[in-house]
Amino acid sequence: MDPKDIPVLIAGAGPAGLAAAVELGRHGIRALLVERRTALSSHPRATVLSLRSMELMRAWGLEDRVRARSADVEFSMLEADTLAGAAAGEAIEVGYPSRAQSRVLSPVEPACVAQDDVEPLLLERVRGQVLLGTEITALAGTRATLRDVRSGAERTVEARYVVAADGAQSALRRAVGVQMHGAQDVLAGVTTLIRAPLWDVAGPHRHLLYSLTRTASVLLPTGASDRWLFAAQETGDRRLVELVREAAGVPGLPVRIERSRAFSSAAQLAERFRAGPVLLAGDAAHRVTPRGGTGLNLALHDGFDLGWKLAWVLRGWADDELLDTYEAERRPVAEHAAARSADPGGSRRAAEQEVHADLGGRIAHVWTAAGPSTLDLLGTGLTLLTAYAPTGAPVAGRVPVTVRQIDPIAARAVGAVGDVAVLVRPDGRPAGVVPARAERLAA
Repeated sequence: MDPKDIPVLIAGAGPAGLAAAVELGRHGIRALLVERRTALSSHPRATVLSLRSMELMRAWGLEDRVRARSADVEFSMLEADTLAGAAAGEAIEVGYPSRAQSRVLSPVEPACVAQDDVEPLLLERVRGQVLLGTEITALAGTRATLRDVRSGAERTVEARYVVAADGAQSALRRAVGVQMHGAQDVLAGVTTLIRAPLWDVAGPHRHLLYSLTRTASVLLPTGASDRWLFAAQETGDRRLVELVREAAGVPGLPVRIERSRAFSSAAQLAERFRAGPVLLAGDAAHRVTPRGGTGLNLALHDGFDLGWKLAWVLRGWADDELLDTYEAERRPVAEHAAARSADPGGSRRAAEQEVHADLGGRIAHVWTAAGPSTLDLLGTGLTLLTAYAPTGAPVAGRVPVTVRQIDPIAARAVGAVGDVAVLVRPDGRPAGVVPARAERLAA
């Protein structure tokens, strides 16, 4: 890729950077994605995709592949003495909708799946150039110095925009002089990746996570396999094997310790998410603790939001000012998640307290009479949802408009009532209403 032809340089192949690259590619924009690591992480890190995250997987054609790697669970926490005693445990809501609630809200449901199973699927979907083992050592404006971490070779590239998705200790955030504000060291601990036949122990009592009071520990499935994350206060492989057996309530349970990972988490936000042509995403823009399981989902949603907005600007469909809406729309969600994650009781939330933050104000999901969900009808430009057949080809300024005629009940559910049609952005948020039979739309 010629340096002069780089529309977007993305630093970091975590969930935010990968989502931005995938969404840009869906709009026909080939980004350059660089990642210091020579391979993606093989530690699960996060273990749940929210309702909205799964809607993005559906839009990117990945829903079935993600679902194949996920565990079939109730999206709640089970608190019990031991895993073997799950039948006597109490199910506690953790902010995710149940299957029944999901069927009303969305064409999908959340997924219990490991982050390290999802990221390779996203990487396969990236249509631009990907350079693993490459770090950005200097940034001046949008001119970046890239260094191959294996050979030490350097080269300079220049892009129109830069997405800083390079993690909580973001070097690009420091390079543009943006500070983080909020509480540090809110929650620290160790998670250990283990292999054990714990689904056999849980039996029919399958949940998103298990809080086990006998050992003051937590077990999190990473999907349908025998890989689990175990969080406890003690360390040491021999002691951890004993603790897992005690938490499971099964003496002699076969347990293999793979590796442990210490973490220290904060509840912080960057003072701003944009510094001219440099935009922060994921942990570079906000840090949250594991409470609530929002970090991975926030990052994916950041990347998606930046992806379509950058694409619109680069394709000439919108002015650069559209990028100012990125922070305006994402910061309130990040603030909500950070505050929740700093709350010692933040893991326990009713779905109705959290689902609207996750869905982000998009139109209602309704199964149309023709079959698809209203969300499945959205394209990369504007979509006009109407109960009436159009009388001409609508135009909305520079943005292409796709007309979708839907049945009156579905139209009513999304606000296209009577002689009114609804314009919808790629993220599902309404962009305005217009006369249903208009041949030309206002910009």
